[in-house]
Amino acid sequence: MSKNAVFLRTPYNYDKDAASNESGLHCEDASLAQQHYKEECDINTILQKFNISGILPENPLSPRYGDFTGIGDYHSALNRVIAAQDEFEGLPANIRARFDNDPAKLIEFLDDETNRPEAEELGLVEKGVAEVVETPKNTPEKAAE
Repeated sequence: MSKNAVFLRTPYNYDKDAASNESGLHCEDASLAQQHYKEECDINTILQKFNISGILPENPLSPRYGDFTGIGDYHSALNRVIAAQDEFEGLPANIRARFDNDPAKLIEFLDDETNRPEAEELGLVEKGVAEVVETPKNTPEKAAE
């Protein structure tokens, strides 16, 4: 009968680094991380926003504006105005101060296309994405139909 010898690992007969290199995962591909999100993912930026508002940011691009001509009745219009006011109040204090705490000034600012670079810098609109708002054209020919 032959017995197999038991291998005992000791610092003298086992190289942990060599074993790790043999069995480890080597990621040598290019990184797929999107670096343009670096600032909004920074914990210091998130905590700064939290210290200002007391609320953790849910979506940094939630405030929106648009054409509300087809709202309908008074109740729906009033609900949208209240929602727009709430979203404006959800902006950081430094952005609200930039517009003198007036949502109308923010809307006027966003309506001017020459302000787009500053709006992107403030995080009010997405970078590089232009919104196209189509308005229905009421011509006399279409109104008669």
